[in-house]
Amino acid sequence: MISLFDAVEVFGPLLIRKLLEVLLLSIFAMLLFSSVVTAVSTFYLSEDLNLLMGLPIARPVLHYGRLIESAVQSSWMMGMFGLPIFLAYGIVLEADLIYYACLAVVVPSVLLIPASIGVMVASVLVNVFPARRAREVMGIVGILFVVVVFLFLRLVRPEQLVNAEGFDSLAGYIASMQAPMPDLLPPSWAANVLQDVLRGREVPVLQLGMLLTCTMASVAASRWVTAVLLDGGWSKSQEARGATLVRNKRVWRFVRMFTDRLPSDVGPVIEKDIRIFFRDPAQWSQIFLLASLIVIYLFSVSSLPVDVVRGAYMQSFKDALAYLNLGMAGFVMAGIAVRFQFTAISGEGRAFWLMQSGPVDPKRFLWAKVVPGLLPMLFVGETLVLASNAILSSPPSLVVIEGLTVLILAFGISGIAGGVGAYFPDFKADNAAKAAAGPGGILFMVLSLSLVFLVLVIEAIPVWYILRQNLNSIPLTPREMLITGLCFSLSILVCWLAAVLPIRRASVDLWERN
Repeated sequence: MISLFDAVEVFGPLLIRKLLEVLLLSIFAMLLFSSVVTAVSTFYLSEDLNLLMGLPIARPVLHYGRLIESAVQSSWMMGMFGLPIFLAYGIVLEADLIYYACLAVVVPSVLLIPASIGVMVASVLVNVFPARRAREVMGIVGILFVVVVFLFLRLVRPEQLVNAEGFDSLAGYIASMQAPMPDLLPPSWAANVLQDVLRGREVPVLQLGMLLTCTMASVAASRWVTAVLLDGGWSKSQEARGATLVRNKRVWRFVRMFTDRLPSDVGPVIEKDIRIFFRDPAQWSQIFLLASLIVIYLFSVSSLPVDVVRGAYMQSFKDALAYLNLGMAGFVMAGIAVRFQFTAISGEGRAFWLMQSGPVDPKRFLWAKVVPGLLPMLFVGETLVLASNAILSSPPSLVVIEGLTVLILAFGISGIAGGVGAYFPDFKADNAAKAAAGPGGILFMVLSLSLVFLVLVIEAIPVWYILRQNLNSIPLTPREMLITGLCFSLSILVCWLAAVLPIRRASVDLWERN
């Protein structure tokens, strides 16, 4: 994309600069919220603080060590996301070593400033509110912030920036491209430094100096704030977690109507997980994220340029998009599973030995941990597939196929999530996000996406038969009907094996742990 933009005369450099500014501003804004939540956990709720606060460790050493840990935890994903784009800028624009040297200074500065601000805000919040409640409130606010940002970006439709025809005049288009960010924001300084060295100009010493000075000042300010507030905040954080959301007994009577019908070693486990889910705002606030994900996804589907293909084959083109959309829905389902089902075993924490020593069947226990996560996964997956098919005016046969495919994929992905999560449990993780970010989470995503891809490949032939039949009104031959039945049966078999085998094997390994 950068190569295409650079090839456009006059407008190319403007588009490239705007893209760089949007990238840096987005990273900085999201890090401001994630750094606060991470700093509360790292500085005030980490389990090893009970040991560290009693050791003869100098407070500056403790602060800087925790600051680095907080910065890495809150920004590693943003850094890994932005690094390929920054490298692409250097490759396309043939930057020299000065650009990469500046990049080694600019990127850490952009990451350290929000991390230091997050430590200061977290220290103030913990001393005003209980630490756990402060983290929960900031977690909810952060999720809502991300939702608003994504919805705003989709409504603004930034892809229109490359379409000069959408503006009233050429002057208006150029003016919109040249409008800079506010000069007193660190992302603006970083963008100016990188943009100047990319274009072969001298390094803007003033902008670079402002960025470095702001970084050092924010780190020093965070040290001064924690020197005053760390002890008091850590003392206030030693409180028990209470139920904060669901206290209505009628709700739990309704839940027990279903859990009491389950086996005695399954129903109580499911009820316990449901109670923990609703008691912890860090868990139930994920509902806002799922709802926003559905809205953004469907809005993006409705914005697809399906009118580029005209004539008799337009509907076939839309049907093919609808089928490929199934793969994207599978990716979203895997993301939900890694957050809820993969981390279900790790969520037991150090109390797992209670289950291990009780009269609980290992396979039933794993299924009891996996089943509650099926509900949000099925809801999101079916909603995305059925609604997107309705938007693309897909035939009823394709709607039925995709709806049933989502159903079997949900069970297959759930089995992989439960099995891999039991192979790689992290009983010491402070939160579910940390448990999902390890090697086990990456392995689960690879396996689950491989399952989605395999099912799509298996069902491609029968779907092509059905789409051809809808286009030409030609009935399927007996051979094609046989192939269709075999392919769908094979898909069901693959998902069934993916659901059963990992649970069966992991249950033995999990119960043998000491």
